[in-house]
Amino acid sequence: MYPHRGLSGYPRRLSFLFQSETTTGEKLAQLEAIRNRDYSFRLPTHGFIGGERILQNTLNEFGAMMGEQKQLMEQRERFYEQVLSGISSGIIVLDKKNKIIQSNPAAARLLSIPALGTLQQLERYGEDIPELLGTLPAGERCNLQYGTSKGEVQLLVRASVMQLGENTVKILTLNDIRNEMDAKELESWVKLTRVLTHEIMNSIAPISSLSETFLQRKDVKNSPIYEGIRAIHETSTGLISFVDSYRKFSSLQKPSPEPFYLKELLLQIESIHLIPSHIQLTLQIEPEDLMLYADTNLIRQVLINLIKNAVQAIGERTGKIHIRAYSTKEEHILIYVSNDGPAIPEQEAEEIFVPFFTTKKEGSGIGLSLSRQIMKLSNGSISLLKPESNGWSTTFVLEFF
Repeated sequence: MYPHRGLSGYPRRLSFLFQSETTTGEKLAQLEAIRNRDYSFRLPTHGFIGGERILQNTLNEFGAMMGEQKQLMEQRERFYEQVLSGISSGIIVLDKKNKIIQSNPAAARLLSIPALGTLQQLERYGEDIPELLGTLPAGERCNLQYGTSKGEVQLLVRASVMQLGENTVKILTLNDIRNEMDAKELESWVKLTRVLTHEIMNSIAPISSLSETFLQRKDVKNSPIYEGIRAIHETSTGLISFVDSYRKFSSLQKPSPEPFYLKELLLQIESIHLIPSHIQLTLQIEPEDLMLYADTNLIRQVLINLIKNAVQAIGERTGKIHIRAYSTKEEHILIYVSNDGPAIPEQEAEEIFVPFFTTKKEGSGIGLSLSRQIMKLSNGSISLLKPESNGWSTTFVLEFF
C-alpha cells in the first residue's frame, strides 16, 4: 500500500524534506544578503506552520527593520553632506595616516584647488604645509598665508579629534580671516573718516565764510590785508573741497543690484575714450554674454578707476591693458584688469587699499579704498596679484561671490 501523497504527487515526508532543504537554502541566501547589507529579501510564509512560520516572519521583519534603518542612515548622510556643502568654512577629515577621508567644497575653494584628494596637493604653496596640517595637535590652530591666482590668501586652521567607531579622525576647520580682517579694517576707516570730515568741516566752514565776507568789504579790498585774507579764503575753500572728496568714502550709496551684460558695460567704458591711442585695450569675456548681478553704476566706477590707474602706470610709452572675465564652477564671477606698465613696489602694494594712501603728486588716495568698499557692498572682493604671477606686471582681481 502506497503512503498518502500530497498535491504535488510526492509523499508527505518527501515533500517536507524538500521544503526543509528549500527553506535552508533561502535562509543561507538571506544570511549572505545580510552580510552584504542587502535587506531587500523576503522569505515565503505560505505553507509553513508553527515555529518555521514564526522564524520566517521574524526574519522578514528583521530585514524590513534593517532596510528602514539603512535608508534612514543614507538620508542622514545626504543631509550632512548638504550641510557641509552649504557652510562657508572648509572642512577636512583625516584618518590616522593623514589620508583625506572627507572634505567639503568650501575647503577646495579656500585652498584654490579644483578637487582636494591629498594633503600633498598643498605643497604648491609650501613644502611644509602638508606636514604642518597633518601634525597639528587637537585644540591647536595655525595660520596659512600664501598667494594664489586670485591674490593673497590667509587662512585660520583649527584641529579637533573625535572617535568614529573604532577609528580616531582629525577634523581640520579652515576659515578665511583675510576677508574678515579687511572688513573690520574697512569699517574702522569709514568710522574714522566720518569723524574727521565732520570735525574738519565744522572748523573750516566758519573760516571760509568769514574770509569771504571780509573780502567783499570796501575797506578791505584796497588794504594791505586783502591778499592775506584772500589766501586764507582760497586755502579754506580748497580744504573744504578736499575733505568733501573723502566724504564719498564714508557715505556711499546703497547698491541697487540688477543683472547686466559685463561686455556691454566694458564697451560703454571704452567709448568714453579713457585710454589714449598708444595704449591697446583687449577684452576676453568668457562667455561673451556673461552676466553680472550688481549695481551697474558702482561697478562702472570701480572699473574706470582701475583703467585710469593702468593708463597712468603705463604713461607715455606704448602699452597694453587686458581685461579678462569668466565664471567659476562655484558660479563666482572673476574680472582681471591687467597692464604691462611698471609693477607696483612690494612696500606700496601692502598699502594701496589704505584710505588716503597715494604715491601720486595730485592723488587723493581714495580711489582703490573706495573700490574696495564698493566691492564689499557688492558682496565681492578686490585684490592685487603679485607681479608676473599671470604674465602681467600688474593685475587687480575683482571677485563676485
